[in-house]
Amino acid sequence: MSEFGGMEDLLQDFLTESSELLSEVDNKLVELEKRPDDRNLLNDIFRGFHTIKGGAGFLNVDAMVSLCHRTENLFDKLRNGELTLSMETMDVIMAATGEVREMFGALSQMRQPPAAPNDLLAALDRVLQGESAALAAPAPAPIATPAPVPAPAPEAAAPVPTAAAPAAQAGNAGEPDWQNLYNTLLDKPPAPAPAPAVQAEAVAAPIPAPAPIAPAVIEGEVRSVMVEPMQSLKPAPAPKNQPQGGMQQVAAPETTIRIDTVRLDQVLNLSGEIGLTKNRLTTLRSDIMAGKMDTGTLKALDEAISQLDLLVGDLQNAVMKTRMQPIGRLFQKYPRLARDLARQLGKDVELVLTGEETELDKTMLEDLNDPLVHLVRNAVDHGVETIEERIAVGKPAKAVVELSATQVGDHILIEITDDGRGMRPDVIRKKAIEKGLIDVETANSLDEKQSLQLIFLPGFSTKDQISNISGRGVGMDVVKTNISKLNGRIDINSAVGEGSRFSISLPLTLAILPVLVVRVCEQPFAVPLAMVREIIPIDAKQVQEVSGRATIVVRDEILPVKSLAGLLGWQETQVPHFGVLMQTAEHSFILAVDSFVGRDDVVIKPLQNIRPTGVAGATLSGDGSVVLVLDMESLLSSGAADSSSLMTSRFAMQA
Repeated sequence: MSEFGGMEDLLQDFLTESSELLSEVDNKLVELEKRPDDRNLLNDIFRGFHTIKGGAGFLNVDAMVSLCHRTENLFDKLRNGELTLSMETMDVIMAATGEVREMFGALSQMRQPPAAPNDLLAALDRVLQGESAALAAPAPAPIATPAPVPAPAPEAAAPVPTAAAPAAQAGNAGEPDWQNLYNTLLDKPPAPAPAPAVQAEAVAAPIPAPAPIAPAVIEGEVRSVMVEPMQSLKPAPAPKNQPQGGMQQVAAPETTIRIDTVRLDQVLNLSGEIGLTKNRLTTLRSDIMAGKMDTGTLKALDEAISQLDLLVGDLQNAVMKTRMQPIGRLFQKYPRLARDLARQLGKDVELVLTGEETELDKTMLEDLNDPLVHLVRNAVDHGVETIEERIAVGKPAKAVVELSATQVGDHILIEITDDGRGMRPDVIRKKAIEKGLIDVETANSLDEKQSLQLIFLPGFSTKDQISNISGRGVGMDVVKTNISKLNGRIDINSAVGEGSRFSISLPLTLAILPVLVVRVCEQPFAVPLAMVREIIPIDAKQVQEVSGRATIVVRDEILPVKSLAGLLGWQETQVPHFGVLMQTAEHSFILAVDSFVGRDDVVIKPLQNIRPTGVAGATLSGDGSVVLVLDMESLLSSGAADSSSLMTSRFAMQA
């Protein structure tokens, strides 16, 4: 039975609101470190902690009340001028917010959290008495073998390790060891390494914070509402042998979404308009069935169908907007992550966020967390120099990492930019050869842009020693894998001594996919339009054989020709006459097809119980026939057939 008998719903409301409040407090603490004399900022932080303490008191969470009360006293002395904010004081405050986050983890499992560690409470008391907490950020120490490391919490950089996640997200093994960092700050012994059987689970991807389940009421007015699935997910009971405290908790998957009531009103109004149009069509149908086929009736039918078409389009757009969420909800997690990591590495780094109001499909926001964590972490760890190195080359001591988002057409562009040392393509090629990821011949054929893409290869790292921050060669592989799953593309631009920029281009939503419908062997197929550069005719005289494979020169670029029929393992019925110039994350090629049907926006439906290689799902065409949507990355890597060699023989026969 729950320790909060009868108050589970209130507890979930508290976790939802308090998690958001704590995230705001964390970000404002990072700002306070830059502006320690900002009284308004201090007052906002004080009010946030006071609200959290009040909710915890109502639920009788005494351990959280005690910790929040001590931290409140510290904020009160800071704003009254009785204490001066120092780096060591901020470390203690950050440790306290991290402990509150751990307590949230225990509460999400419907359990009372244990009391805060005595060392933390003693550190708070020392600061309150005006004594130095003597906290110092530890330097990252090399380790001989990989150790499981918790991933940052969804709403802030405070750590909350999670249970097992898909292998594609196992890149969190490169995360900083936040638990041992936290212990070191409090003069505690390092956390013992878990048993080998648990290591695979300890590096899992972060799981979103508990889901909102109630309306947010501001000044008596409901500003937004929650939409829940019909069957809510109840938190699973904690395992008997699991240690108490939030550091080992598994947050419940987020199953709700916050929607502005204005958008719901729009959906409701459009639904009413569609209902009226349906009634009109029903009347016209009855008239036609009764034999009334005059010009006026047919014109009225045409107008009603046109009206229905417009309304359905508007309704579809309105429903899609209910899934859109500001990307700032994701960005707010990273200021503390950057601050803590820079403090650990002895660097001075400012994370600048822009475009936080840009909206993106909520399902994509969740999948973007891991890639952005790795990119922000790598910018701080690999990208920017130490304070001494920056001063030596004439740069400001403080490095700037910028995380921005903007909408460009029907895509979202996310950029992570640093003003650090930049990347050297020659060094990257050399490291890739040393690690056996590519051979010398391949390395010599790569230009600078292609060389930069080598950092996404599994196992690639420029670090010779593995530390608790980086060196395992899994982080950037996770970035590329997750971005590819979102039908996105990532590009790199870097200048030695000036810095690097990672640009991620993503579709606004995955619910509706723009496609190009092609035909091969009398069967239609859909390919993602985001990968299509242009359509070109294929002339047998233009096809040249290079190393036994068919190629075409397009604007001085030699591109391989791949037959779609060959990739599918089908026997070609004719020599293709058209080609689709396609661009993947790794290379460009010509996809040879028989003909084209046209462009369309489709809703992908998964195939039940089966998943053929290279097929992402299916959709219905305008005539009601089923069209398979191709997963080109999977199709190209499956090696279903040597379609390029097949194309060579086909064109040779034709010639």
